[in-house]
Amino acid sequence: MAKVLLVNPALAYGTWNADLKKPSPDNIFIRLGLAYLAGALNARGHEVVLADLRAMTGWSHYEEMVRKVSPDFIGISMHSVEFSYAVEAGQRAKKIFPHVMVVAGGIHPTMFPDECLDTGAFDFVLQGEGEISFPLLVEDPSKFPEKFWGEVPDLNEIPFPDREIWTDFHERMYAEPFGMSRFSVPMPMAEIINIRGCPYNCSFCCGPGEHQLYTKTTGNGKRIPYIRGRSVSNVVDEVEMLISKFGIKSAMFHDDQFIMLPKWVDEFCDELHKRGIAESGFKWITSSRADIICRNDELIGKMADAGLLLLIVGFESFSPRILEWFNKGITSEQNSKAAEICHKHNVKIWANYILGIPTDTGWHQEDDLMTVEGVLRADPVHFSPAFYTPVPGSKLYDFYKNNCLIIGDEDNERLSNRGAMDAKVKGVDYDFLKALMITDAIFS
Repeated sequence: MAKVLLVNPALAYGTWNADLKKPSPDNIFIRLGLAYLAGALNARGHEVVLADLRAMTGWSHYEEMVRKVSPDFIGISMHSVEFSYAVEAGQRAKKIFPHVMVVAGGIHPTMFPDECLDTGAFDFVLQGEGEISFPLLVEDPSKFPEKFWGEVPDLNEIPFPDREIWTDFHERMYAEPFGMSRFSVPMPMAEIINIRGCPYNCSFCCGPGEHQLYTKTTGNGKRIPYIRGRSVSNVVDEVEMLISKFGIKSAMFHDDQFIMLPKWVDEFCDELHKRGIAESGFKWITSSRADIICRNDELIGKMADAGLLLLIVGFESFSPRILEWFNKGITSEQNSKAAEICHKHNVKIWANYILGIPTDTGWHQEDDLMTVEGVLRADPVHFSPAFYTPVPGSKLYDFYKNNCLIIGDEDNERLSNRGAMDAKVKGVDYDFLKALMITDAIFS
């Protein structure tokens, strides 16, 4: 049996010593990927401890935990925006225990494995999914090269996530994550994921990274995207477990696109009714694209009847020029129609939208004006604006890099920070955008 320390380096958007009484998804939400790894490790008899940097006071607190746990292995899962925190966590652990094996995983190591290895902070980089291969690595590291792909798991066969590696999980369940003035969720709430990955090819998004993260090998050894979900019964079994064990009253489904297969969603809603979960008052939140909503008017109504409260909709823009530039495959008319369908079924809207996007013809104020006007017409309960960021791994990144349009250093970590509301690309009037910005504050 090995002792494994899992590290959540989520300080790019979160904070040290995060106050769970202040609404913030970045400080409150757990990381389901680590919880899945913990479940897989526990199932094979290994001891798992979590170091969530957000629950610590600083690096000295982290080092104290490393000394106390004295782990055989450390697993650090990271997004690109957390790269420096992950590296520092690995380096500090190795200063304390030089022979501890440190493993990097997650979307950034999958896309940029050599960058991770070159730091010297990691002994191994596990690309892709780790529920099968990480426990095997822990049991016999000599069988693995320093950079390798994880075996693809059957999502219906792996253990449910071990959320209780967060020793304060019960407090997190009751912590209101959103702080929206016009909407609230019944508490306690848990997070769930069904579908891994997104099959769409929006050029602004790091979706290509997910196409690398969730893959399988073909007969000739080539890796291809492998986007898939779990069975209806498996997902509803997890919902039932969460209700029975933790008394949850709501759930956040973190799927990028929940309505991947309308038939699956239809059966999911039926199962929530069949088991009495919908009738018990269980509510849920998830995400969908506008065009999918437009094609599934009746299904949105059925989802609402089964407890759906809010849809996170990536409108991104209401400008035809920008929607085409982003390769969204959606029209501004579909964005508006999707909002009408949500309102018809009393499903609230969380509106994601992006401002400040130069195309190959430059930046146009009217694109952003159309977007803000469209979002206002959609009447969401939450406005979630962002300034466009050329994210490494996205299809548009090379355009902005090759045309010298990126402001500041072109490093992966900085340019993955989509949440930073500062100047990202040249040729954009950011003072105009800040004056144009619509957030929840105007309705408070």
